[in-house]
Amino acid sequence: MLKTEHGYDDPSVRQIAVFLHNRVGSFREVLKTLEDAAVAVHALSVSDSADFTIVRLVVGDVEGAKRALNEGEFPHAESSILAVELGDDKKGLLAVCRSLIRAEININYAYSFVTRPRGSAVVAMHVDSIPSAVEVLRTNGFTLLDEQGL
Repeated sequence: MLKTEHGYDDPSVRQIAVFLHNRVGSFREVLKTLEDAAVAVHALSVSDSADFTIVRLVVGDVEGAKRALNEGEFPHAESSILAVELGDDKKGLLAVCRSLIRAEININYAYSFVTRPRGSAVVAMHVDSIPSAVEVLRTNGFTLLDEQGL
């Protein structure tokens, strides 16, 4: 298990999941609301069903995004995910998956960043156990970003 000290936080980022009715233009309205509030979108995933859509976002200003979404009356929730940097060497996405699978850590879902915070590709991952995944990924040489690193 991860050894921690008082005040230590796992390097994770907050994700905002916005719940929308599956209708034309609803996703655009969310993006316009965030743009009007000067909130940068670093990563996004859109999942839909017959009745509703879930838009998952990693943004530059979580609190500003939540205020704007509240004002726009968009239902949303916040959760923590990992942002794993994929370097230019052989430490790619497959290596990340192998490391987590060997440790029996499940990846619930993943999506890529649209920005490259430090010049490298980044993947957002929701896993069963953030502390365990942090320990495994760091041991295997991966860089994890926190919100200040975005």
